[in-house]
Amino acid sequence: MADTVRFYMEEMLPEMRDLEQKGLFSKVEITSIVKKREKFEYALKRRISKKADFLRYIEYEMNLEALRKKRRARMVSDTKHTISDYAGPRRINFIYRRCLKKFHGDMSIWLQYINYVKTTGASRTLGKIFAEAIQLHPMNEKVWIMAAAWEWEENANIVAARVLLQRALRLNTTTQSLWHEYFRLELVYIAKILARREILGIDASTKEIEEDLLKDEEVDTDNMIKLPTVTGEEFTAFSKEESEDEKEDAKDKKKSKKGKKEKKKEPLTEEKAEELKTEKNPVLRGEVAMVVYRSGIKEIPDSFSFRKGFLDIANSFIKPKPLKEDSIQIIYDSINEDFENLPEARALVARRAIDAFKVDEEGYAKGLAETVKEFWAICEGDDARMWEQFVENMQAEYQKTEEDNLKLYFSKTIDRIFSTATKKKVHSEKLYLLQIDWILANSTSTVDTVAKKALTILDRAVTEHTDSQSLVIQQIRLLKNLSREEQVARLPEIFARALKSHSESFEIWREYVTFLRTAYREEDMTRDQVEEAFLDAVRVTTTMLPDVTAERAEIGLIKQSVGGWFLEWMNEVEGIEGVRRMYRNLMAKSLPDLSFFMACIELEKKSGVNHQTRKNVAMLYDKAIHADDKREDTYLSYLNYLNHTAQIEEANKVLWRASKAVEDNDAFSQRYREMLERGWVEPTLATSGLDMDMDMDVDEDEAMSS
Repeated sequence: MADTVRFYMEEMLPEMRDLEQKGLFSKVEITSIVKKREKFEYALKRRISKKADFLRYIEYEMNLEALRKKRRARMVSDTKHTISDYAGPRRINFIYRRCLKKFHGDMSIWLQYINYVKTTGASRTLGKIFAEAIQLHPMNEKVWIMAAAWEWEENANIVAARVLLQRALRLNTTTQSLWHEYFRLELVYIAKILARREILGIDASTKEIEEDLLKDEEVDTDNMIKLPTVTGEEFTAFSKEESEDEKEDAKDKKKSKKGKKEKKKEPLTEEKAEELKTEKNPVLRGEVAMVVYRSGIKEIPDSFSFRKGFLDIANSFIKPKPLKEDSIQIIYDSINEDFENLPEARALVARRAIDAFKVDEEGYAKGLAETVKEFWAICEGDDARMWEQFVENMQAEYQKTEEDNLKLYFSKTIDRIFSTATKKKVHSEKLYLLQIDWILANSTSTVDTVAKKALTILDRAVTEHTDSQSLVIQQIRLLKNLSREEQVARLPEIFARALKSHSESFEIWREYVTFLRTAYREEDMTRDQVEEAFLDAVRVTTTMLPDVTAERAEIGLIKQSVGGWFLEWMNEVEGIEGVRRMYRNLMAKSLPDLSFFMACIELEKKSGVNHQTRKNVAMLYDKAIHADDKREDTYLSYLNYLNHTAQIEEANKVLWRASKAVEDNDAFSQRYREMLERGWVEPTLATSGLDMDMDMDVDEDEAMSS
């Protein structure tokens, strides 16, 4: 190991001498550089080298090279390049190669290396890197796409880019991004050729050229240089002189070639010129791109998002359009045929007339009328999903436009959709929510009027969709905008029904606790009534089954939060004595969870240090440990409290108890030693803040926001 490191260090000598002779670094700085590099080299030669060591070494060398370049730029007089100018990039490349030899499976290092070489402009090196990366990671689509993009964007080699993507698709036939990027490559190539032809006027007819010239009506003749007129005799004389010069140039070329045969250039016939036109050229007509599309949907036939991706790419080009209308129509037709029962697909086909234009373009209004007509046609049935798509698309266009007449048109159309759906009795949970959001966001009436109108719809919606949590939560929040009398009259019944049907909804529990606290503050409920309601809530949440599945993920948060909110309220109302009375009552009638005990402990600690507090804290920690005797944080929190209160003997007992209970005693002992040295930060259990804005004095705009 030492010999290898010494060899690498000796290779640096010419570079170090050059840096010192140029005055870029002083002797002290060079000594520091050598020591730093030696330290890095020894780290890399360890038996088990780490990726972080390589990356730190690379970062150091990059910073050093950046500093050298800055100092070199100040030396204007010395422009000759020497060994120190290329030794830095060469060393960074060498470290990257060593790192990739060790961690060739780490794709992130390959990407970093590729990005670095791009910045240096080393094309040959980059080509070799791409070849190696593809060889080691043939199933990673990012490498193929980056390599193809480099060939096209940097080298302007469309053939090589196509070959790379075709090889990638042979190995990864079901990778959607590769098909999309190959399709995009063909369209970008067409767009570039068409733009060049438009500039050169290759495909333009004589009439079009004359029209373009006549468009420029405002010509500043004062600043133009008028060319002299040429007579016929002058033109004839000039042509003779030009022909004589051409003959002399031809003689000189024959002498220089010394008898070599010159390849005759074939004349451009009318047939060949006709073939080069855009209409006759299959590549420029987009046929290659359509072959890519057909091959892609053959490999991935059942993905609507995959086909929509092709349309998004085609519509992203503004001018010139690389894909003709008939080709785009083929894509729309295939989507319509293969996904005729999918609402998103039918909505996409109906939107075609407006997707071709921007909101401020001339054909948008006409396309909008066609789109609305198409949507009404596909909404003839009773499929609520199509009505949802109709509303969402109109709302999206409403948000895009800033023109008042268009906004009014969209507003009237959306209102008509909701009224027609109501008449046809076509309503879903999502459609109801869309209607409520639309009313709240765009109604010009007073807050109270809008809330009552929305609540009328919500009452009907909740009756039809009893299993919808979203509708119930929206109903509860809208009731906040009514008077206190109406809230107190309606909310208890709604909460009783909602908590019975949706006991696993965290949002409903939070709204319920907010209602209880606000009702006590507004004196709508007595302290005993609120306390009894809180106790019932804690008993219900405590008996909930644990959150062992993703569908029941909110249960743990509910069990932790409801007890914590009860403790906070009791501490505000009666202080620590009320908290003690409450948790003793709960422990006698039920079995609270760990988070409840830890919340009680925090409140006991804040109440001060005395004999009673120590006794209560010890009892609560004992209950918490019984709830989960393998949780290390509980033991460490208890030990930290005992050490701070100078209960050393009790701390030793708890430490012995923990060593027998935890799964990894060595790791626990290490954490305990770190706690003694650095202190202890109490871990916070997952709880959520409580919204206390249920008062009637809140701002109307805030109350109306959902």
